[in-house]
Amino acid sequence: MSELIYLGIGSNIGDRETNIFSAIAALDVREEIVVVRTASIYETDPLYNLDQPKFLNTVVEIKTDLDPEVMLQVCQGVELMLGRPINHKKKEPRVIDIDILAYETKSIDLNYLKIPHPELIARKFVLVPWEEIAPDFMVQDFGRSVSELLDICPDNSNVKNYKLEKTA
Repeated sequence: MSELIYLGIGSNIGDRETNIFSAIAALDVREEIVVVRTASIYETDPLYNLDQPKFLNTVVEIKTDLDPEVMLQVCQGVELMLGRPINHKKKEPRVIDIDILAYETKSIDLNYLKIPHPELIARKFVLVPWEEIAPDFMVQDFGRSVSELLDICPDNSNVKNYKLEKTA
């Protein structure tokens, strides 16, 4: 059965915008994945390791019947294809990063995969674009909508619409 899944996509090395569009295209070309909606791209300051370039981030809504573990393999394959090293350090600069944020009906708690993403509640760079495309989506395990999570998000970093910033 096909269900909605939300992915967070970010980049802060190289042509960040092209990296994001390439990741979305690589997902969309797969027969078992349909990209339904994509949020605007937002430019954000790094949260953890501050000594690195700004990120571009977006959230993508897809439909698929892939189970979470297979979806993780697909995301990691796209990251590798676009140049992200297999052995990368957390919170370091990256060509591309694809996180599974949430499945419509699934909750997963494995050592290497947690769905919904456990840190999404504290990441404005995820919640702002996600709210743009699915404000009323109820996030499994949190019992709140994306809009409600954004309202209580402790992150006070800058999240700016990239297209609006470029044309201003």
